[in-house]
Amino acid sequence: MQKRVGFAGLGLMGSRMARNLLEKGFPLAVWNRTAERCRPLADAGAQVARTPRELAEGADVVVSCVADPAAVERLVFAEDGVLSAARAGFRYLETSTISPDLSRRVAEALRTRGADALEAPVTGSRIGAERGTLLLMTGGRKETHEELLPVMMAMGTKAIHCGEIGQASVVKLIGNTIISFMLEGLCEGLVVGRRAGLSPETILEVVMASGFASPYFTFKGGAIARRDFDTHFSIDLLVKDQGLMLDEAGARKAPMPGLAAIREVFQSARGQGFGGEDIAAVVKVLERAAGL
Repeated sequence: MQKRVGFAGLGLMGSRMARNLLEKGFPLAVWNRTAERCRPLADAGAQVARTPRELAEGADVVVSCVADPAAVERLVFAEDGVLSAARAGFRYLETSTISPDLSRRVAEALRTRGADALEAPVTGSRIGAERGTLLLMTGGRKETHEELLPVMMAMGTKAIHCGEIGQASVVKLIGNTIISFMLEGLCEGLVVGRRAGLSPETILEVVMASGFASPYFTFKGGAIARRDFDTHFSIDLLVKDQGLMLDEAGARKAPMPGLAAIREVFQSARGQGFGGEDIAAVVKVLERAAGL
């Protein structure tokens, strides 16, 4: 029998992930802080829970996809939170990008009640969430990873077990650090190229024919060339992840001077009102600085 799934967080990613679970036959209930966002899934057949506790009471596994650590704290530890309904056999799947410390704290709290947690941050952006092609990185007990694979494979195409609770969060933050460097390098190059009279298309053609080619450059470079900043992954959320990575690096006594500098560029984008736009919109900060 398929597990009863409760899904918390129906934003840009979560709404699409939850729909894939519903379309692939999982009995689904949903909860969101703004209840109105539950309506499309309710119309498609999902139940709507009034609180995270009610969501957990009627589910074998709760999947979380919320914006930030504060939202996870509320979801799990509030008086009407998931933890209050945890019991033997209950599972919690955390797909949000949060700090390794918070992942560990959630898992420890659930385990004291006989339940278990698996952290499973995702990558693949809005398109991957919609198509069910996300990559999940997991941290936790290997047997819990195996148990929850059917749920994860309703939302993605691959789940890599990275180690203990907290380690998958570190891997996800590393990935978003690499994205930060790639996008900053691409945007700076495009701005200099524009000042030199080169088209973005010419620059991208050369990049993609080279040894440093990446589909990411085609994806984001093409969007910049079209001036398409429709949100797949917002600047606000990437800045949050950059901050989490710098905190983790500080705790590990590992220097990250490059990321610290890049984060200031993205913070400038937030200050100029671009925080809700796609991360590719950071190019507008560099264009303004270059007088374009």
